[in-house]
Parts: sequence; structure tokens; C-alpha cells
Amino acid sequence: MRLSSLIVILVTVFALTSCGGKKHENFAYQLTWNDAWIDVELTYTHPEADTVMLLYGDPGLGAQEDLFSCVKNLYVEGAAWMADSVNSRVFLYDFKRNPVSIGYRVEQSLPDTDLNTPREVFRPNITSDMLYSLGMHLFLLPEQERVLEESIPAQVTWNEAPDFPVFCLYNPGNGTGDFSGTIVDLWGAAVVGDRLLHVDTLEIAGVRNYVVTAPRTLAEYNIEQLKVFFKSFYSAAVDFWEDKPDCPYSLMVYPFQKISHDVTGLGLFGGFFARYSALADTILTRSREQTFAHEIGHNWIGAGGDMQWWGEGFNDFHAIYLVTASGMQSPQNFIDFFNDYLNRLHHSEIRNLPNEEIDRNFWKLGDYSWIPYWRGSVYALRLMGQIERQSGTDHAFKDLMMALKPDRNNLTMERFLDVAGGFVDKEALREDFIRYILQAETMDLRGDPLPSGCEVRYKDDGTPYLVITDENEFNKHFVL
Repeated sequence: MRLSSLIVILVTVFALTSCGGKKHENFAYQLTWNDAWIDVELTYTHPEADTVMLLYGDPGLGAQEDLFSCVKNLYVEGAAWMADSVNSRVFLYDFKRNPVSIGYRVEQSLPDTDLNTPREVFRPNITSDMLYSLGMHLFLLPEQERVLEESIPAQVTWNEAPDFPVFCLYNPGNGTGDFSGTIVDLWGAAVVGDRLLHVDTLEIAGVRNYVVTAPRTLAEYNIEQLKVFFKSFYSAAVDFWEDKPDCPYSLMVYPFQKISHDVTGLGLFGGFFARYSALADTILTRSREQTFAHEIGHNWIGAGGDMQWWGEGFNDFHAIYLVTASGMQSPQNFIDFFNDYLNRLHHSEIRNLPNEEIDRNFWKLGDYSWIPYWRGSVYALRLMGQIERQSGTDHAFKDLMMALKPDRNNLTMERFLDVAGGFVDKEALREDFIRYILQAETMDLRGDPLPSGCEVRYKDDGTPYLVITDENEFNKHFVL
């Protein structure tokens, strides 16, 4: 997740339902498009529990206290119910029949004032000419724990679809065709439609993938540039991780409706959604390319919780490393990327705020949301130098990532230290990690080894910056 990249989706609510009869549970949705809203009819076969809790989105994403205002005309037939609008939840109890019927309307709820990036990204945008919604903002669903751990069947049928092209991440390449799968397909999905929507299919490693966009200007140029970028970067990641994809991946790039923010990204299940300023002539600027690379990188490096130094920081290193190793950008751009981060970290008033404080205040945005990227990336660069010096490898990042590959999406701090400790002195590694990541002491790179071929220098105000001292030596670090 990048902020320009915002986030990978996280819900932290626990189950209230019983376990009995869950094999019969089923969610069948029927959607009806009505220009400015979508009517949803859910036929819910329940697990014979005393109480069932369903969620609409997650108010914690973007600190949105009024998220439930997107839901109108809610009704339930066949059970008693209660809505908790503050926490965006619906409780079902005292069941009279099975299945029960649940109906509601999803409307756009974008305020005209105080609108920021999270509020436009984490709520539906619906007009007569466009549609944008995350799956969790269209479908009432169980809490995350059940979504991820239980293969509960789900079906989606559009009774009436928009009169413009629509791409559904839960059913890629099939538009608004009937879908049958599980609730996890819906929870981590996105739906986008537009009169200018363009969907391209790209085959990579034998799998059909999709590039979805709706440029407002220079359509032919921007579409082609996105296709070239996606194929180059995604192929590089597949080669680097020595993976063979077994399911489609979708890059969805869509303009903001109301704000002019440069770019933000959101990693999803089986894809990445980017929103960018509709005022932009050229979509794929260097900064947006790095954002897109970061978010696609989450397909291999997970994010969230108290591991943002890994999921955001190391993933940022991973992204700029791959665009360099693939030849999409030059090694000097790699240096420029880190010099920007070093400058911003050095001048941040909260650069020494401990890791747990950064996590706690993430949604204050500003530097709170950027520190994990800056700090984690610089720490990764420093660690690569240590691994090179102590293990004698020219390919420190590749070697470390291959060692971490089995744990990459469920990594713990202790597992990271254990695996990385196989390349460097374990005790020194732990001490450094506590000092520089957890306690957030300033990393004085003058006394630390960096990857060979580059060195750190300091400006008069103490700001560190990197220079390449030996191009051949520096370039040999970047391999796929």
C-alpha cells in the first residue's frame, strides 16, 4: 500500500456466529443499476446461529465515521435485525425462516467539502456515467476472520447492468456476467465502470491478465504506455520470485471523480486499483510508475498491522529494485528515489517517533503515513550492504527475498530476524532492528556499510544523500 498509495484492506472485527451448519451458508446477491444508485437484494442462507453479524465496509479505513450513510432503505425479511451505523454493522437474530431476504440501496456519498483521498477511495462513487466501488462497499459480508478462513459460497447476478462497460475484479474478463465463487472473491474485489472504460487482456506466463483504464485525455497513448509498463514490471516480478502465476492479475487505473490528488493505490485480491488526478494528461509519470510498481509488488509482499516497515518499506525497496533490474528505470533513478526519501525522513518532525506510535496514528496521514515507507526502505538498503559485506554475495536482496519467500505474506518480526540472521550476525541484527525500526533512532549511514558502488555524503544541514562511485560495481546488484 502506498499513501500516495493508501493501503492494503484490513478489518479487525471478530465473529459472533456459531459454528454449526456453516457448510450450508450461502450469499446470493442480485444487483439492479438505477443510474445514481445500485439496489442490492441478498438471499442469505444462514448457519442456524443465534446471531449473525454482517459488515458494510470498514469505517476504520480512512477514519470514516459516516460510512454507513452510503446504505439506504435497508430491510430484512425472515429475521429480526438491528443496524449499528457507527460501526457499519447489521445484526440478524430471532430467525423465522431460512433463507432470509435482505435488501438495501448503495448510493454515492461523497461530501462537497472536507473531501480527502481516503474518503473518495473508501466509499462508492456512483453517477449515471460511472461506477466505482470496492466489493466491501457493495456487498454486505461477514467479518474478515470468517471471510478469509471459511470457503462460504457466493453468487452475483446483475438483473440490470449499467449501459456502459463494467469490469468486476471478482469475475475478471466477464463484465457483469453471472458469478459463482466464494465471499473472499467479493470482499477483496473492486467494480469499475465508465463510458470511456477500456479493458485489455495481456497473457503473461500462460495466464490472462487485465489492464483496465478510462483515460480522459490522450487515450491511445496512455493505454499503450500502461500495457507496456504492466507487462514489463509484472514479468520482472514473476522472474524475480521464480513464480508461476495460477490466476489472473488486474491493473485498474481510474481517475478521481472530485479531487485532484496526484495518485493513490490500493492492493486487492488479484489486482491493484489506482486512482489519479483527472487533470493529468500523461498517466504514467515516473512517480505514478513507482506507485503502481509498489502496489503490484503487494502481490508478493504483504502489508498491514505492525509490520508496515516490511509491507510498505521493504515493498518500496522491492518495487524500485525491480524497475531498475528490469531496465525500466536507470540505477541513477534508484539513487534519486532514495535521496528523496532520505531528505524527507531527515526533515520530518516525527522521524524519531517509535514504530508503535506511527502505527497508532497512521490515519492522521501526512508523515505518519509515510514514515513506514521511508524508514523501512532506508533500513532495507542498509541491511543489503551488511549482507553483502558479511556473506560475500553481490545479490543480497535477491538472496534474502528467496530465503523469506515461504513467509513473505505472513511474516512476523521474529521470523524476519531469524531468516535475515542467517546472513549476518544475529545479535547485532536484533540490536539494530530494535534501535532503528522499533525505537526509531536516526540511522547514521556514515558508519554503516552500503551496497558496494555507492556511498553516503552529507549536505551542510546534515541531510544525507547517496552517490554512485562505481557504476559497474553498483549495477551488478540488480538481478532478476
